[in-house]
Amino acid sequence: MKSILENLNEVQREAVQQTEGPVLILAGAGSGKTRTLSYRVAYLMDSNKVDPAHILAVTFTNKAAREMRNRIEALVGNRLSALWIGTFHSICARILRIESEHLGYSKNFTIYDVDEQVRALKKIIGLLSIPQQLYSPKMIQNRLSRIKNQFLYPEDREQGKPADELDIYMPDIYRRYQNYIIENNALDFDDLLMKPIELFERFPEIRKKYANKFKYVLVDEYQDTNHAQYLFIKKLVSGHHNICVVGDEDQSIYGWRGADINNILNFSRDFPDAKIFKMEENYRSNGKILAAANAVVENNKARIGKKLWTNKPAGDKVSLFCAVDDREETKHIVDIIHDQMFTHKRSFKDMAVLYRTNAQSRIFEDALRKNAINYTIVGGVKFFERKEIKDLLAYLKLIVNPHDSVSLKRIVNFPLRGIGEITVNKIEKFAEIENIILFEAMGRVDEIAAISPAMGARVVEFYKLIKSFIGLSSEMSPVELVSTLASETGILNHYKTEYDQYESESRVSNIRELFRSVEEFTEEKNKDGKPATISDYLEEVSLLTDVDTWNSNNNAVTLMTLHSAKGLEFPVVCITGMEMGVLPLQRNTADMEELEEERRLLYVGMTRAQEKLYLSYAKTRKKFNNVVDSVASLFIDEIPVDLIESGTEALSQRETIKKNRSSARRKKIQSYFQAGQSSQEADSEFKIGQPVYHATFGKGKIKCLEGSGDKMKITVFFTDENIEKKLIKKYANLTPIES
Repeated sequence: MKSILENLNEVQREAVQQTEGPVLILAGAGSGKTRTLSYRVAYLMDSNKVDPAHILAVTFTNKAAREMRNRIEALVGNRLSALWIGTFHSICARILRIESEHLGYSKNFTIYDVDEQVRALKKIIGLLSIPQQLYSPKMIQNRLSRIKNQFLYPEDREQGKPADELDIYMPDIYRRYQNYIIENNALDFDDLLMKPIELFERFPEIRKKYANKFKYVLVDEYQDTNHAQYLFIKKLVSGHHNICVVGDEDQSIYGWRGADINNILNFSRDFPDAKIFKMEENYRSNGKILAAANAVVENNKARIGKKLWTNKPAGDKVSLFCAVDDREETKHIVDIIHDQMFTHKRSFKDMAVLYRTNAQSRIFEDALRKNAINYTIVGGVKFFERKEIKDLLAYLKLIVNPHDSVSLKRIVNFPLRGIGEITVNKIEKFAEIENIILFEAMGRVDEIAAISPAMGARVVEFYKLIKSFIGLSSEMSPVELVSTLASETGILNHYKTEYDQYESESRVSNIRELFRSVEEFTEEKNKDGKPATISDYLEEVSLLTDVDTWNSNNNAVTLMTLHSAKGLEFPVVCITGMEMGVLPLQRNTADMEELEEERRLLYVGMTRAQEKLYLSYAKTRKKFNNVVDSVASLFIDEIPVDLIESGTEALSQRETIKKNRSSARRKKIQSYFQAGQSSQEADSEFKIGQPVYHATFGKGKIKCLEGSGDKMKITVFFTDENIEKKLIKKYANLTPIES
């Protein structure tokens, strides 16, 4: 085993050899965590002679699991058939396949995806006579998932006052839903985490069986674990404490989906005898990029603390560009790509453009297409392939071409109108008999005896809606048409209310970006003296989509959100939109914990860069029909001036940076924060960030205030229960407490 250990640095070697008891490996970005985990498993097998059947390695992605298995196999050979390695969900499913009969399931249970959950919930909602126009199955599925991730049961939901009207229904929905899927011998994705914990609690002998089996447990990306995953691991190692977790609190960026940074911050509290190893040598980035990233993340309070260093050359400084507007920022990115290609002889695949939200990609996609630059999107689909965009485009296509039955079928019952597939099939048969198009047949639905008058009325209402927009299409400008359409059809409201906060904001932002895309197209068309039509726009979009498909290959500039960039690396990285309200995101500036997560998100982006890092922001951005002034991100101020360059304008740029650090600049950012606070605070005894107490949920802190008066919605994170709840002020029963 000596030869293997010689391939590790000193800290990695020590972490690999500390096989007994709890171990926390703080693995900084690019410090070789996958390598260390793989060597640790190999060391257990070869040096300690541990049977691989007694080792459990848990990761967060199948890709990471495959990579780790391949690395271990390269070290110890093909002896891993008994080794358990996989994601949390796959490991839990494997346990349940063995033990499911204890919980009333047979071993061949089905795992429901979200769509199947929604179909099951439709039945439950129907049985309870819950109005779907108020509470759709998707909305209920989303809330149910959040409840399960907090490891709560129906009886837990019956305690205390309901947060809103839907909360009154949730215990019964939850109970009936669980009974229903048990009858169907099914588990949903959240059950895969909950059921093993329930199994361990109800049957201590089974918990002991797996604790004895897995004498050594390794967990990757521990900073990303949620409460259920934390409980699962804690119960699994409660007997022997031979647990090794690898993670980086500075890369904890998934709090919005339930990850709890406190799991890694409090590891030493959970395991007082834990050995801690800090892997701080970075093998990825040059020295100046690392210094800049360190300077930013060190402003966070919620961290154990480490400082990355490298033996690589210091390299280039971080480039900062201040654009007049977002179009100039986009042009700057294109110029960077051209310079890297022609001056530095780089390939497209060497470069990545990162942004905070998916909605920001559209303007870059347009620019890259126009400049014949190949690109690919990671962690999402291309702008015009996103569902919310395709839904709106389908309406537009039907308005322009009523013969388009494919577009019609896509949107006839979206948003929900109660026009089902059976009804559409009946109308389609009538259209075939009468030799007319499907849309025209909808206007004659009263002639179809098999369709009831009530159903016919819904069809006619849809028909008249489309007819009205066909008429308006010749009277309105394209941008007026698409914005009115999004509002009048209910699409905009649908995406505002049907999803969790993060997804809703992302989808609504995408729709508004579509408005802007139409507006920009119209402006360009009008410059040529030709009045733009929505038909022209649809044709351009169709052509651009064809070009996208044709240019799809590996040698492409990568576009992605900062969240998607985690775990990847590129020689050249451009981080765009470095402005208050964008990075950090508007909704995350009022709460210090969320602001720190935004800072960690930037840190993740910065540490993706190997050789060159570009940061950019714009003084103004166009948001729909308005040009809005921007304030440069406070995170820019946290990068030391001597680590920033600006090409031939170094002197003037340095003066700009110094000005940004002035008291006037600080006051501007402070005023932004104050403006970002909910205006509702003025007439409320509650404030954002205020500690409160609830009789059921214990102590918590207010994260957000929405509305006013008794109907004000108060979002609270309860630290005692490790859950977040949105409460209506009138029923909240919250008591302000001292900090």
